[in-house]
Amino acid sequence: MEKLSKILAVLLIIVSASFAYVLIFGLSFEGSETDFYVTPVTGDENISTYKYSCSELNVSTIFDYNALNGQMVKVTGQIFNKTEYFQFNKTRTSLIIKVPEISNPYPAPYILASYTGTIPYNINDTITVYGEYSYPACVDSPPELAKIGLIDIRAGYIEKM
Repeated sequence: MEKLSKILAVLLIIVSASFAYVLIFGLSFEGSETDFYVTPVTGDENISTYKYSCSELNVSTIFDYNALNGQMVKVTGQIFNKTEYFQFNKTRTSLIIKVPEISNPYPAPYILASYTGTIPYNINDTITVYGEYSYPACVDSPPELAKIGLIDIRAGYIEKM
């Protein structure tokens, strides 16, 4: 009986340690790079082909925002917010783009764009973003956009208009 108690105690310790490991390391998983970003497109011929593969995003005709997930789209708007940061050993650019034409019925006239690398454009510049459509995405700031499901374009190419 004493031997059984020791075995149960060891098993309890192993299970507790495993649970703690999963709780600490399992819940802090960020996902993989391909879950959040597409590879930037380079080279004139590749850029031309990529741009041609993207259709104009027309939110006013969408009844189910999830229906376009994974589709190649393009959208033109003004940079409202720009943040650069380092993730997955690469510099990333996160944009909030103001697109007034999509304010109704969409909840806000803003779209998010994520890009691998830096871009030479600044706040208030008008740009066209080409990339993969994804919905929903959320941001913490500015406060008026917090907790609103927004469209995110995983950009492969961005150009200034």
